[in-house]
Amino acid sequence: MTSPLSGNAEVKVPGPKMNRKIKARWVVMFFIFLSTVLAYTDRSNISIVAVTMMEQFGWNEQQFGLLASAFFVGYILLGIPAGWMSDKWGGVKFLAIGVVLWSVFTILTPLAWSFASILVIRFLLGVGEAVNFPSHTSVVSKWSPKHSRGRWQGLNMSGMAIGVMITAPITTWLTTKFNWHASFYLFGILGIIWAIIWIKIATDNPKDHPFITPEELAEMKDERTAEESKKVKIPWSKLFRVKEVWGITLIYFFQNYNWYLYLTWLPAYFMKERGFTMLKVGIYGALPWLGAFIAMNLAGLLSDRLSKKYSLTQSRRIPMYISFLGTAIFMALGAYTPNEWAALAYITLSVTCLGINFTMFWTLPIDIGPKTAGTLSGIMNTSGTVAGIIAPALTGFLIVSLGSWQYVLFLGAALALIGAILTRFMVSANQVLD
Repeated sequence: MTSPLSGNAEVKVPGPKMNRKIKARWVVMFFIFLSTVLAYTDRSNISIVAVTMMEQFGWNEQQFGLLASAFFVGYILLGIPAGWMSDKWGGVKFLAIGVVLWSVFTILTPLAWSFASILVIRFLLGVGEAVNFPSHTSVVSKWSPKHSRGRWQGLNMSGMAIGVMITAPITTWLTTKFNWHASFYLFGILGIIWAIIWIKIATDNPKDHPFITPEELAEMKDERTAEESKKVKIPWSKLFRVKEVWGITLIYFFQNYNWYLYLTWLPAYFMKERGFTMLKVGIYGALPWLGAFIAMNLAGLLSDRLSKKYSLTQSRRIPMYISFLGTAIFMALGAYTPNEWAALAYITLSVTCLGINFTMFWTLPIDIGPKTAGTLSGIMNTSGTVAGIIAPALTGFLIVSLGSWQYVLFLGAALALIGAILTRFMVSANQVLD
């Protein structure tokens, strides 16, 4: 067998012995899923130890809020360039660089010597994490057959929910057993190990993979050579004149507003508004994220199945309608009900419906422009990051000024309804680029 690092373009594959039950793309996709899990453990563990850190360093809530903003400033800064670089030079290497970068700054977090230094560390952590989603979308665009894009992006995006679910118990246990530093060291080291393995088992072009079989290549119908995949020209003059690009970019704001609302404020909502104890939040607070994990994976399977019966555009829109409308309905019911357990059920269903959309949004850039999917997803994600900056701050303002969580949830429901309406007129899965 010829190594993909040998410089020889020819790939020699033995015959029957290479007919493995485990396909090469399954391994590549699983590692992309793991990178997303790591991204969310590294960005969310600081919220678990927030009180401990504030007490140790004498910070107030406003200072701690600046750390969240610093992360998103770094995140928004590199979103589009990361996608462009992944499309132009290869998503595999840039994903590895991003994971190493954010892992290093995760490890450095406990070593910060001042508030200014940890502010810079969180900023650089955001820069590293900005690479994750655009780069993995670029890789998926090359590795997934047309009618399985949804299921793979569903798996990849569900890493967000798993990351949130496992961070709290792991971080809490490590903090209790050792100190608050421990989870930063653990998650950072795991990221570096991931990057080393990733570079060895992934290639940008499936034809270059040492374990790919002719049968699997035929399934993907990928006729591009490694050289062709490196010569991607990003049509910047055309990108921002395309309705499909504006559609996913604008509507992703409405999607991510509610995601970051829940991600930032859900534990506080259950404790302050619904009277749950910390223990109850620890037990039941994982249910919404479990629902999102299941929904993200089922949404991909549903969309791929629909694509065999309906147009690709309809197969993406239908789950998006379900997602936005379900999010809005259950969010409003959660705000209205006086019963805390009913509120838990409604909010769980709302977050579950919200999860459906992530699969669709991160599949659409591949549909619209397979060769420029990383760039397109970077543009889209920039809008979502703006929502990530606005949602937590606006939520806090509304709670303090209006004195009720109902207005917060009703606003989120209204934004979800707007997203559903805009989906009808601005979402299309037609390949209009490349």
